[in-house]
Amino acid sequence: MWYTARMNMKIAFYALAACSLALPCAAASSSQGGDAGKYVPEEWNVKARERFVNDRFGVFIHWGLYANYAQGEWYLLHGRLDEKAYSRMMYGFCPSKFDAREWVRTVKAAGAKYITITSRHHDGFSLWPTKADDGYNIANTPFRRDILGELAQACREEGVTLNFYYSLMDWHRKDYPAGFQSRKVLGSQKGDYRSYKKFMLAQIAELIENYHPANIWFDGEWDHTRHENGKWLRTLDWEMDSIYDFIHARHTLVGNNNHQTIRPKEDFQIYECDLPGGGEKVVFSKHQPVVNDRPIEQCDVIQHGAWGYRIVEGFRTPQDIVALVARAASRDSNLMMNVGPDGSGQFPAGAVKAMLETGKWFARNGESIYGTRGCKVARGLDVVSTRRGGTIYLHFLNPKVDEISFNIEGRIVEAVYLDGGKPADASVQDGVAKVRISRRQGDRFDVVVKVTVE
Repeated sequence: MWYTARMNMKIAFYALAACSLALPCAAASSSQGGDAGKYVPEEWNVKARERFVNDRFGVFIHWGLYANYAQGEWYLLHGRLDEKAYSRMMYGFCPSKFDAREWVRTVKAAGAKYITITSRHHDGFSLWPTKADDGYNIANTPFRRDILGELAQACREEGVTLNFYYSLMDWHRKDYPAGFQSRKVLGSQKGDYRSYKKFMLAQIAELIENYHPANIWFDGEWDHTRHENGKWLRTLDWEMDSIYDFIHARHTLVGNNNHQTIRPKEDFQIYECDLPGGGEKVVFSKHQPVVNDRPIEQCDVIQHGAWGYRIVEGFRTPQDIVALVARAASRDSNLMMNVGPDGSGQFPAGAVKAMLETGKWFARNGESIYGTRGCKVARGLDVVSTRRGGTIYLHFLNPKVDEISFNIEGRIVEAVYLDGGKPADASVQDGVAKVRISRRQGDRFDVVVKVTVE
């Protein structure tokens, strides 16, 4: 792939063959223990994966006690706080402005199809009245209300899918075996993994049976992982296969943000901030190859440098968000954009503004994202492409780029601007297709051209 100043990109049109609409759902042939290599997903699982892929855009929500500190979700560790002092914030957590319906309606207006919320982050505090822990949960705050219950109801009413983030690492419990990160809070605590796993399974059962999430999103396994000489070494046997079986038996998908090669029983691949398969920079997925038999989800932040709310605000523009969505979709990946509500229970105003503007773009151009599959015709940073059947969607992301060329066998039946249906400038000569756009005054977002190919 190469570019000129005007983005003349020559690429064989047979790349369309790689833009298949078929959703890869077969299990990987390799295994990381037990009979996992023989795993074949059941019919409910295959259908759930397809629904997940078709949604394409979701909103991540990081929220917990740390919102009161307004310093991000890692403040207990990064602020070098005493865990006992930090946990007393439970008695001051009373988000009086929390309104689950307002949250869900804002997410829906942004064009997102699903929500994934931190049911329990690394600090160990649970956002539902769980009966499995030592009382470190929402029921013992002044607020008392079941956050997840209210959110689940609002999602059902608005037709938005709900998923739960769940931290495998815990900076609060005495039975958690401290790893390389958690030692900074827990010291050399040995813990008791048998007890801790029993606790986790009890909580996961509550989450699934009480609130019916579409997936469980794990994070924190890397606390007991290190990379040496090109290989991953685990310092704790999490017995993940049995945990995945437990979740699958309840007809729920599962993913794991462990920055490693995906296991056979994990239903989708997670890429944290990094563009799947590489991009301008690679931070977390240096040792995480793309596996083509499972759905992919990239997550990123709307508030610069923060997952949980930080008082120092600075937010991505709607144009940034649209570009992230389009680039992810071009690589056959969902995009989940994170927002961190503040201690009062409200989304930051800067995040809401950007989300609502993004939603306006989706209202006009959502056809080019929802239900599409990745396409290699254009995968740069300036122009990317998605596909549905014989239709290609060209996303012009860079305001300085107005043209793309590619090799083609056949002809272009039609090329129109997606947000108005007006014809775009497209031609084919000597097997080279050329599509050129004219930006209108006020075009700040991705300009999408719908190209029908025969």
